[in-house]
Amino acid sequence: MFSITKLVALAAIIGAVWFGFRLIGRLDAARKAKVKQANAGPRPDEGGRRGSGRDGSPAHGDVVDLVRDERTGEYVARDRRDDRT
Repeated sequence: MFSITKLVALAAIIGAVWFGFRLIGRLDAARKAKVKQANAGPRPDEGGRRGSGRDGSPAHGDVVDLVRDERTGEYVARDRRDDRT
């Protein structure tokens, strides 16, 4: 019915599940902290640039306003447009 081996195995299984949930909780907290830190940069509506590259190029997934260049007909980023005539 009850044996010491079964109780030790049950305790090991419960311990593994317990530590597994603790590990998942730590990983989730670290992921949320990383996302919060990444979103703490300047907002586009505040006049700041959110870029991943050294040249200020937009990060993957950022929205870029495009306007049509009258001379060439190509669509270029609004802040990269050459207004010289």
